[in-house]
Amino acid sequence: MPALLEPIAAGQTRFHLQGLAPDARGVACGRETLVAFPSLDRLVAFLGAYSEECSLDELIPTMTIERARRDGGGHALLMRCAGADSYALDRLGRLSLAVHGQLFTGSGTVFVRYRDRMAPFGYDLAGGTATAASPEEVVVVDHDVAARYRALDRLDPVELIQRLSLRQIPLPLGGIAGDPQLCGLHEIALVLVAPGLSDRILSYLWGNQVPLAGVRVALAGERRASLLLRLRQPSGQVLDVLHGIPGVELLAPVSQRAAVEIGYRHPIHLASASSCLPGDEMYLFRGRVGRVERLDGAPQFIDGAHLVRSDVAARAHEPGDARGTAVQALKVELRLRPTASIREPRGALIRWEQAGLLRRLIYLIPPMALAAARLAVLPQGMLVLTGSSLGGAAGLAAGVGAAAIIPLGMRIVEVAPGVLVPDGFELWPHVRPQLVRELLGLEAADHALFLGTDQSPLRLRPDHLAPLDSAMMSRLELAVIEASPSEMPPSGPATLLNERLGRFALWGFGEAARAGRPAAEEPSGTPELPPGRES
Repeated sequence: MPALLEPIAAGQTRFHLQGLAPDARGVACGRETLVAFPSLDRLVAFLGAYSEECSLDELIPTMTIERARRDGGGHALLMRCAGADSYALDRLGRLSLAVHGQLFTGSGTVFVRYRDRMAPFGYDLAGGTATAASPEEVVVVDHDVAARYRALDRLDPVELIQRLSLRQIPLPLGGIAGDPQLCGLHEIALVLVAPGLSDRILSYLWGNQVPLAGVRVALAGERRASLLLRLRQPSGQVLDVLHGIPGVELLAPVSQRAAVEIGYRHPIHLASASSCLPGDEMYLFRGRVGRVERLDGAPQFIDGAHLVRSDVAARAHEPGDARGTAVQALKVELRLRPTASIREPRGALIRWEQAGLLRRLIYLIPPMALAAARLAVLPQGMLVLTGSSLGGAAGLAAGVGAAAIIPLGMRIVEVAPGVLVPDGFELWPHVRPQLVRELLGLEAADHALFLGTDQSPLRLRPDHLAPLDSAMMSRLELAVIEASPSEMPPSGPATLLNERLGRFALWGFGEAARAGRPAAEEPSGTPELPPGRES
């Protein structure tokens, strides 16, 4: 039997089949594309695979699906769409071959096989091949057979995609809490609640502080409106609890106007098929009941604070005056205890025996730290205070404080504003810093110093703190020097001479002044040059 098709050569521009034309790569492409599928599930598998890679919105406007009968017997589903270049046809051919479909190109009622490895530029009808067909028929020509199909009915692609049944998929082994992102509920989750459970579900979510918003929606065939909730970033534990309640359905948003119940998957990637969901309706694909709910327009969610009921049966009343009851038994005392926490030193308590060393170390303290340091004279020694959080003149110094530079005495740290303790100790029990000052009775600029567990704290008022530089620096005595009157002799009257200058007026100026004659006097005879160095 002679071959019905012949390979197209490189650069060929004339073809037997009308409608074929070479594209930019020289591959023969028709004005239309035809894909034949043996069954409906193969067609759905092709659409699902195509929607994962590309957008179905580019394919659906020109797509037609026909159920056809073959002359020799058998049925097929013929998907026809507008032609494209070889890049798009290569993608269609690869996906159709994966689902046992066949790709043909052509126009009108005659289509030929698309290119393969044996014919990289495509196929054309062989000379003398009879392809006459009626307008109701479609002739598909392969290598050795020409099949004729007659259309029985036509399927709407949009309606077909909307009526597809959801496919059940397994949830994570650890439940939704194990991987909420795998279920598509990491950012936003939609919850459809039956009418009789709405109040209890709202109370549960509100008690667990889940950010929510809701709206009442009327579903087809139900008398009472159901509650549709939108949860933002819900925890996996909350989602597991909701998923196990009968009458509560969790839906994962797959596009702006579509949501699918978790545990199920739509055969088509709806995010790339927005044209399959026409209008402004919101589509809810419910897997357990096998229904698609259409909501009029996008839901206008209301904040959950306005949906939760807060009924208080008991009335509040004022208690009796019990301020003097058992108050003394509840009082505790602040005391020092050792601690391992590290704090920045605010001062140093230096013994009197080390006063001489302190005077020598004054020269090493930077000017900024020295200007901010304060000195308090105590019976236990000298307290050098770098700064405190009270501010004012004794506020925190910029850079390294003087207490961190002086390697003398015992370091002092601050546990509350103006409350100083030795380094390695803290006040117990822990109370808020402002309450510590109130318990110690400190005024605005007062400081309190704890020196030991068996000693009472010392109060340091502002007048107890003197600047360190002025307290450690001694005064300098300046010697008074009397200036002696000037004894310069008076100058005589000036004499003005007008003499003629010679050719070399400045030669011998110094020698002439020492010899007692004017420099402008012309020497007798021939002038001599000054002595030079012999060469």
